[in-house]
Amino acid sequence: MVELQEIFDVSYGNKFDLNKMNRKESSIHFVGRSAKNNGVTAKVAKLTDIKPYKSGMITVALGGSVLATFLQTKPFYTGQNIAVLSPKAGSLTEIQKLYYCKAIHSNAYRFSTCGREANRTLRNLQVPSIEELPSWINEVDLSHFDGAEKSQITKNILPPIIKGSEKLTELFEIKNGIAATGLNIKENRFNGCISYIRPASTNARVIRGFLDRSVTDKKHIYPIGSLFVSTNGEGSHSYSYVSIEDFVPNSDVSVLIPKKEMSLELKLYYAKCIASNRYLFSYGRKPKGKRLAGLLLPKPTTAETKEIEEFMKSLNYSINL
Repeated sequence: MVELQEIFDVSYGNKFDLNKMNRKESSIHFVGRSAKNNGVTAKVAKLTDIKPYKSGMITVALGGSVLATFLQTKPFYTGQNIAVLSPKAGSLTEIQKLYYCKAIHSNAYRFSTCGREANRTLRNLQVPSIEELPSWINEVDLSHFDGAEKSQITKNILPPIIKGSEKLTELFEIKNGIAATGLNIKENRFNGCISYIRPASTNARVIRGFLDRSVTDKKHIYPIGSLFVSTNGEGSHSYSYVSIEDFVPNSDVSVLIPKKEMSLELKLYYAKCIASNRYLFSYGRKPKGKRLAGLLLPKPTTAETKEIEEFMKSLNYSINL
């Protein structure tokens, strides 16, 4: 392990305020402290007297979404509290830079917004040396993600306005997860493991840990493409997702099994519909039992179902559905 400053030159960005910039589509990326969209919060006009940073550099949020770290693929300016990292010795490959993004972000638990931010200590953050990078990262094929942001249908489509509604239990059978008590939960993945899912406000945070698949009762394992909903947690309840791998849900997660065949596009649509009812619940009024079962969801006709599926295919990133 070495200090970050041994591998990267660390600068503290442009420190621009977005409200003072001229927004312009198809222009320069503006990187803020967001953990979404690669940190890019807007596109702005190029300034005549200040060159943007070049693509291929790494940005790190020092406040806000502390230590949200991204490899920038287009020229960019930065907002307040953003560090820009440029490799010192020669050039790192794209996959090596992405590895360092992950290594830096894995330290996010050490910091907090408006508390212990990363301004002073980022340079001293401990990360693996270049010589100690694992050999497997050189075997990763990133071409799998080429064009991932594209849509299946290249025209603007609006979702249908659906007048009818029905209770959630008319569409789905509810299966509750299992408590963590007595389970041997590992922090990291291992051969033969399966993810143990918890409530979370983002899909990226739903993994609680990993269980040994060989000693897990098959009735508690749900396949990739399963729809599930968080039923507890003040900041997590009611969020609903479609799984991207096999999993075991914990006792604060309910899996929704369609009572008739349902496309992936329709599951994603219902996930959004369920999460949109979040305002009905709170930490003291959880979406469990009869409350979840009685949740009203759209009841599309056969024609409207096809319109929903077409709409979902028109969204960015739908090419991989």
